[in-house]
Amino acid sequence: MSDLDVRFARLADERDSRRSSARALVGRWDWYTWPGLDPRPLHFERDLLAPGRRLDTRPPADQGVLRIGFDADGRPVVIEEYSGFLHGRLHYETFLRYDGDLAEAAHYDPDRPIYLHEYHFEGGLMRSAEMVARGGSGRETYTYADGRISRVAIEDDRRSRSVLTAEHDDAGLFRLVETAGGRSEVRYERPPTGFDLGAACRDIEDTLVRLIPAAAAGLAADGPVDCIALSYHLPAELSVEICAATAEERAALRSIDAPAAWAPADFTAVAEVAADDTAALRLVRQELTLLDTRDHDVAAGSEAGRRLLCAVAARLNDHDWPGTLPVTDDFLVYAVDLELADLHRNLTDCLTPDQLARARERGLL
Repeated sequence: MSDLDVRFARLADERDSRRSSARALVGRWDWYTWPGLDPRPLHFERDLLAPGRRLDTRPPADQGVLRIGFDADGRPVVIEEYSGFLHGRLHYETFLRYDGDLAEAAHYDPDRPIYLHEYHFEGGLMRSAEMVARGGSGRETYTYADGRISRVAIEDDRRSRSVLTAEHDDAGLFRLVETAGGRSEVRYERPPTGFDLGAACRDIEDTLVRLIPAAAAGLAADGPVDCIALSYHLPAELSVEICAATAEERAALRSIDAPAAWAPADFTAVAEVAADDTAALRLVRQELTLLDTRDHDVAAGSEAGRRLLCAVAARLNDHDWPGTLPVTDDFLVYAVDLELADLHRNLTDCLTPDQLARARERGLL
């Protein structure tokens, strides 16, 4: 057992003392949007997150927010995370200690410790991060070129997991590539000069409108298809699965309740959309995902992705479906998330007033 493992095992008993010691150092408190701040190099860039921004006041209790306490040197010493889902209750706490070229962060939830991090600095730059958590341990080692981060070697439980390689130019970071098991993946790439996200989204929309009927033609349904759901998990990812149901299947689901008749997870006929993972698609996904943390309060990227998928469904309602596969007279296409959270506003965006009226007549709404 390492020294960090031993210290992690003591965290539960040290919570009160760490809290009081850290709070005693606070010179000012500031509110920040999620995900707040983190000292580890490329911590946000690798997950397409934008660092939290400072707020003048605390937002409403139904919005998640962080309160960060800074010491006299401007270093964070207390990080409190308040949950909008829990009506503004304090849910996580992190207490930081500094000792020369070492820093330590102890993170707690309401019941017990979650992790302990130790950061090692040299010449003002973080050189490594040692991490122990409930589920295991990790280590990151940082390499710099001309004072800028160029490489991050990542280990899990003392085994090499991946390497991040950062490329810079005069304007800063322009590409971040992760290599693992001999395969490389671009994690971030700066958009080219003149990049137009709106125009790129319209190109993706056109591509999906073209690909989805071809994929739907291979659906194995037990009769004429009554509806096709463009099922998605995170709208900013622009990744959809085609799920279809017959009128008989929907009637059986409607007997449970009306929303069940729209639930793609319960449809039996499913097909994948063979969309190539092109550089253009990756860039759009990246920029939509970044929008969600750059403008966290309104989830701008997720909303743009949702509208794009609804626009695809609306256009597909004008497609010549009898020439593609057998469909009912009431056939329709709509986009929806797996949990149906967006169902009603999506139906308004995807369907015509006549289609909505017919769905009400059939007891589906």
